[in-house]
Amino acid sequence: MKLIGIKYCGGCNPVIDRTKLAREIEKLLSPEYSLSKDESFNNWDIGILICGCLTACADKPDFKNLARKWIIIAGNSVDQDSIPEEKLADIVTGKIKSFKTDNK
Repeated sequence: MKLIGIKYCGGCNPVIDRTKLAREIEKLLSPEYSLSKDESFNNWDIGILICGCLTACADKPDFKNLARKWIIIAGNSVDQDSIPEEKLADIVTGKIKSFKTDNK
């Protein structure tokens, strides 16, 4: 089972519904993946940082060691690519699945 950690920004100025997005991602993932917000694990296979706006002020180096690979959502963008909000979950799950085949 692959453990995917979810980390959120403080939510001061969101332009997307962060928790709804996390639920959508979870629904799209196969049972081989498990989502967690528990930061006591320092061995997440993948981390997803969900920031509500483009500023992504929560994208700090101090938590990057929680996961081997990261997907950064900042408002309507994924890893700095602008994405319509309704497609964010699909793009993120596609990236998660590509990590499996890329062996990055």
